[in-house]
Amino acid sequence: MRIAICDDDADFTEKMRTLVEDGFAVYGEEPDISAYQDGAAFCSDEAEYDAVFLDIDMPQVNGFDIAEQMNRKGKVFIIFVTMHDELVYSSIRFQPFRFIRKSHLTEELPEVLKELHSAVCKRRAGQKFAFRTREGTVFLDVGSITYIEIYGHWLHVRVEDGREVECYGSLLKLEKELAPFAFIRTHKSYLVNCKYIYAIEKGQCILDDGTKILLSRHRAEEVKAAFKNYLRSEL
Repeated sequence: MRIAICDDDADFTEKMRTLVEDGFAVYGEEPDISAYQDGAAFCSDEAEYDAVFLDIDMPQVNGFDIAEQMNRKGKVFIIFVTMHDELVYSSIRFQPFRFIRKSHLTEELPEVLKELHSAVCKRRAGQKFAFRTREGTVFLDVGSITYIEIYGHWLHVRVEDGREVECYGSLLKLEKELAPFAFIRTHKSYLVNCKYIYAIEKGQCILDDGTKILLSRHRAEEVKAAFKNYLRSEL
């Protein structure tokens, strides 16, 4: 993940770098972070970023000027960071991902990083995910995987076109790696993509194609909550 921080306060920029690095470490991410203390210098850099933490009040080229240019170039997640709380309404027209108040940085940043990590992962959902099979490594589109089942010492990955790929691996490890893509553990033997859930009933989840997946009693509330969060994120 490529992150830029643009703020004319050098001390604050370094503080942000440390907080962002530590925050993403929770998700196993080691972001590539570039820092700028000058808006013009940032604009002249042709590097591409997944997200930018952007101060609004800067001399010469301010944060709103930069956001306007970035929105013309393409989709980058913009997080405004400022001491001026009253500017939150003025910032809306630039469609920022989030707005962080410097006076509430430690309280607001963790939630923003959580949402940013999820958003970047969803954007990359079309990327391939590697699975090790007897014949070698295969690469599947994350969004095409409906569910994964483990029985014996093998994982069985079911894809929306009906294919089943038998591969090596740990379901627990995949649960962590696929969590940002809205996969939820419904049972000790199943990992399900929320995208394909049609209904949640007592003791089972029903997928769009009618497949019935076991739902553990002690996981039921967690699964329902995760599915509601997924539906809200798709609105």
